[in-house]
Amino acid sequence: MVAGEASADRHASAVIRALRALAPDLEVFGMGGPEMKAAGMECLYGADELSVMGFSDVLPRVRHILSVFRGLLGAIEERKPHVVVPVDLPDFNMRLAKKARRSGFKVLYYIAPQAWAWRGYRASTLAGITDGLAVIFPFEQEFFSSRGVNARYVGHPFMEDPSTDAQRPASWPPGDVLLMPGSRRHEIETILPLMNGARRLVQKRHPGLSWRLRMAPGLDRRIFEALADPGVDLTHELPGADLAVVKSGTSSFEMAVRGVPEIICYRTSRLNYRLAKTFVTVGRIGMPNIILGADAVPELIQENFTPESLAAEICGLVEDEKRFVRMQEDFARLRGLLGHSSPSEEVAKWITALAS
Repeated sequence: MVAGEASADRHASAVIRALRALAPDLEVFGMGGPEMKAAGMECLYGADELSVMGFSDVLPRVRHILSVFRGLLGAIEERKPHVVVPVDLPDFNMRLAKKARRSGFKVLYYIAPQAWAWRGYRASTLAGITDGLAVIFPFEQEFFSSRGVNARYVGHPFMEDPSTDAQRPASWPPGDVLLMPGSRRHEIETILPLMNGARRLVQKRHPGLSWRLRMAPGLDRRIFEALADPGVDLTHELPGADLAVVKSGTSSFEMAVRGVPEIICYRTSRLNYRLAKTFVTVGRIGMPNIILGADAVPELIQENFTPESLAAEICGLVEDEKRFVRMQEDFARLRGLLGHSSPSEEVAKWITALAS
């Protein structure tokens, strides 16, 4: 199994536990994070080996990335696993899947590249380099199947997370605001100062709000301590909150599944943004908005993401109950679209079927 960032580590670890329930003597090796290791995987490389994002971030680390790639291929050739399971991380994992399948290994790809949003050619590529593609959004099955991929919707991992239902529901007026600036150091250093600026503006208007900052697993606490404002509580957990300010990505979708009204933010280098704009074919970047086909959640992207614009959106949700409740209703509809399948069990069963 090969996973390269925090959310993939979490989702893959659930698959490993489900696999061990089916086959206790199973051996799993590859690249992963602390949760995959805790679930029993032999980590030849840590997920942080590839902690890069964006075109310009990859270039300085090409030599190291190639070293990891060759090391994993060597391990596959030497140990001959029954199934190779790439998890997300398409720029790396699609190349790995191609090499592995050409060498005769079965490949089950878990969490599809977002070919429906950009690089649509990846769909036809996946048809030739995988034996199966386990997708986590309902609309993806038809998209990939129509392009020749053996795709199957297995459910979304957040729907089987018991903590989703265990936390208190978000309520209006909001009392607790959660800041989630991302899981990579460079994006945190870019995004968190803007979130801090918005917090200071909001605090003048609503001094009774409590603020917490989610620290991504695997990153040094000192990174967050150096950047966080005084009076903001740091936490490694995903606490209950009434309102969230979230970097675009997996966490924004997780907040939606949990029913927490949110604002989605994103900023990257000008080069990365210009290059991405060239390829992206969808008008929204937040997964809740994409699935619902509506602007349910505010998106503040690049130059539109400023302390002032974010503060205005936060105050809008703090002061407008109808807007707050309407977003929660949209999120309830989103959960209905996802269903109640257990993806870790479905993927584990698929792996064992391929291995037999």
